[in-house]
Amino acid sequence: MRDQDTHTQPQQEDYCTIIASSMAEAMHQFAARGLAREGYSIAGRAGRHALLLVDGEGATELFPGEKMFAATFVRRRAPATA
Repeated sequence: MRDQDTHTQPQQEDYCTIIASSMAEAMHQFAARGLAREGYSIAGRAGRHALLLVDGEGATELFPGEKMFAATFVRRRAPATA
């Protein structure tokens, strides 16, 4: 049986994706919302995306004919203790 005090638990991750017409607008929102102060950092490569909303019946294009910039940010934190 493992000792609970020495067992390393995975970090919890919270994600926030900002969709904007330019990378400058996405980064402006990142700053305006204070996401860096809340511990968020860029999760990976940001770029232009075709965005689809999928439900049980199919998919709907969110911005038909446009590719928007999507930047995903992540905040990693220690798991809550019981």
